[in-house]
Amino acid sequence: MRRGQILPIVLLWVVMLWATEAGSAATLTGAVRNTVGQPLPGLALIEVGELHGNVWGGGARVDQRGEFRVELPKGGQYGLHVYSSGYFYHPQAVLVEEGKSIRVTVTLVPQPTRANDPVIKQVGFFPWEGNQGKTTYVKAEVSDPNNDLGPQVLAFNARTRRTYAMDPPRRVRNLKENFPQGVYQVGVDTSQAPIEPGDWHFVVADHQCNTTDILAFPHKPQPARLVR
Repeated sequence: MRRGQILPIVLLWVVMLWATEAGSAATLTGAVRNTVGQPLPGLALIEVGELHGNVWGGGARVDQRGEFRVELPKGGQYGLHVYSSGYFYHPQAVLVEEGKSIRVTVTLVPQPTRANDPVIKQVGFFPWEGNQGKTTYVKAEVSDPNNDLGPQVLAFNARTRRTYAMDPPRRVRNLKENFPQGVYQVGVDTSQAPIEPGDWHFVVADHQCNTTDILAFPHKPQPARLVR
């Protein structure tokens, strides 16, 4: 989604419920619903600092009850991005006070067509032999029917709860530009333990908030279907 652009068909209500907590960390919890109030599973991924700055931090899976919880290292400004297969995603700036928690309620609207969605063609995990496998490259081949990919080609490790923005096949100077189609990748430190593919989830969004289905293990893409 372009910075400053408003997508009227996506609804997001944020209800802030503040409570004092011990310690200096902050907590973001929330509920994800469709327009008739049913819970939606998916991913809740976190940008650190300015919304659309493409600096990613933590995240969490949204469970079948539509609930998620993200532990933040400190209070401050964050960007919350919630994804559910078949629905437009919508970003929301969230300010969390040090040592406190915030709860949000997110309502997403289904996409009326999947013809404009980006496509994750395949993903793979490739240890780099040059440094004895201490780095593994996580790769995803991505295409887009309208050639308007944004920077959100994302990989999420559910075990470490870390979100990665994958590097494009060529350098892009401006985040508002259309990003190239092709193979995206990110290098992951595997010096302590090898990658477990079952921990990894992938999602891609274009500048218009059209979004792929969330691709989870065994990472075999399926034709996108409309939500009925």
